[in-house]
Amino acid sequence: MAHVRIPLFRNAYALMFSSMTTSALGLLYWLLAARYYSTEAVGINSAAIAALMFLSGVAGLYLDGALVRFIPRAGPVTGRFIAYAYAISAGVGALVSVVFLIGLGLWSPALAMFSANPWLSVGFILATATSCVFVLQDGALIGLRQAMWVPIENTIFSAVKIVLLIAFASIFPQLGLFASWTIPVVVSLVPVNILIFKRLIQVHQKPAEDADAPMLTSQIITYVAGNYLGYLFFLAYTRLLPLIVIQTLGSNASAYFFLPWIILTSLQLVTINMSQSLIVEAALDQTKLGIYARHALAHMARLLVPVVVVLMLGAPLILRVFGKGYAADGTAVLRLFALAVLPNMVCVLSLGLARIQRRIGRIILAQGALAGLVLSLSYALIPRYGITGIGWAFLISQCVVAAILLVTQFRPILWPAHREPAMHPAHSDRMPDA
Repeated sequence: MAHVRIPLFRNAYALMFSSMTTSALGLLYWLLAARYYSTEAVGINSAAIAALMFLSGVAGLYLDGALVRFIPRAGPVTGRFIAYAYAISAGVGALVSVVFLIGLGLWSPALAMFSANPWLSVGFILATATSCVFVLQDGALIGLRQAMWVPIENTIFSAVKIVLLIAFASIFPQLGLFASWTIPVVVSLVPVNILIFKRLIQVHQKPAEDADAPMLTSQIITYVAGNYLGYLFFLAYTRLLPLIVIQTLGSNASAYFFLPWIILTSLQLVTINMSQSLIVEAALDQTKLGIYARHALAHMARLLVPVVVVLMLGAPLILRVFGKGYAADGTAVLRLFALAVLPNMVCVLSLGLARIQRRIGRIILAQGALAGLVLSLSYALIPRYGITGIGWAFLISQCVVAAILLVTQFRPILWPAHREPAMHPAHSDRMPDA
């Protein structure tokens, strides 16, 4: 109980629970999709969903990370900070989705139906804008140190997706998956943000009113600008991969690739969640940064190593549930993605440390290296190994960058030169000096 009362772990476990439940429901979602929809429909819809996630990431401008980093000491301007972030991201989301639709014939002809039909175009634009806010509201909850609401929100969202997936199978056999994915996003925004603006912000502002380190706009802009470039690299080597597959190998290969990719991104959320909790707590007390980081790495390993072992051994059985084609074509890439989760722990946690220390250059270099390696190796290996080539590209890239980070940035954290204060459940909310 003392362990759980430590905010670093309490919030991280809430986020991890959210990831686990949404991942489990996500697997059920795609299992039902494979049963109720054709392989071609799964391939096209999964590519459209990947495009939506990529565009909402681009339009997010890394403002979700800014909310996590700066809300802990935002004080009386917390509400305005969140509202401005929502408005900016949603506006940019609408703009980039319009540009995407105009150029579909150039960069993704397989999704041309979204630009050919005016109603689908409007729906895609609305889905992109609302998805931006959907992502930011999780960042707001984490920054408010109310991460326990995230699993509730995301579990309900995932359950509603499944219900709509089945309901739309006979009504929209071609685009039912995309509709079932986007409609719950729009519906969820109202209740979640009533909770944030009417209750949680007021609770947060009371202990933050005496913060001795005021939040400066210039600091936020500098932080967002530097991290955004790194985040664009992240989007390039993760969320572009399904679009690369459908463009080079077709819709069937896209369907077989998308399930291992979803499992990979779900596992990555565990490390991202722990890193976000680390950022929030270290923003409040940077004297405990080293001990927080070591505990975070140890707990991520305890959680993820058993999962990696299960996936390595059980990959064909897991994918066979979705169909013989999924197991035949996706087993190797799922195993490679599972192995890549281990070096990814070091990469993600190192990026969290760099964000706390405002070492923006390190973030850009690490993410840029990963993007360059993953994309170049993927294009080189796809012609010979198909979707398995992307698995090798991802694993090799993560190992190379993690090894470099481990002997540079992470070494003084794992083996500090001086003794650091112990971490106790009693956690001071007093803000450190800027």
